Amino acid sequence: MTTMLREFIVDGYNLLYKLFPDWQQHSLQYKREQVEIMLLGFQQSMHQKVTVVYDGQHPQGPFRDAGALNRVFTSSGHSADAWIIDYLKSLGSNAQLFTIVSSDRFICRHAAACGASYMFSEDFIGTYLSGAKGRDKVKETGTNRKKFGSGQLSQKEVDRWMILFGKAEE
Repeated sequence: MTTMLREFIVDGYNLLYKLFPDWQQHSLQYKREQVEIMLLGFQQSMHQKVTVVYDGQHPQGPFRDAGALNRVFTSSGHSADAWIIDYLKSLGSNAQLFTIVSSDRFICRHAAACGASYMFSEDFIGTYLSGAKGRDKVKETGTNRKKFGSGQLSQKEVDRWMILFGKAEE
């Protein structure tokens, strides 16, 4: 029986600005390179696949690079947030195999609604990028699952989410 590995999708600039809050200390390219080095280290040590998504501000324009670390630069009119949400929606029930890393609560709510796990960038940094202990924090769906319970949604809640995502039957 093959075990499916969890894939992490990282909101690139969200993580970058949490790691490097001083905007003027280094160039954006340097900061991206440092973030990617850290994510590669995480990917190799944890044997997890990582995709980092940046808003489309790259000299080559929008592209997807599936090297050792998957990198996505969105088109100029498409944010990383929108790309992540659209990607999760396209996964259907497979979204449960993904963990979204972002401190953007809008993205995290969408991740949970799609069945994916999420971690706030600060938690990801503290848990995985600074050598901290507690590597099992993402086993549950969402970081607030203990606070709000892990029971199934009621039909009323499902209907509300379906309306929110434009999937309600008319």
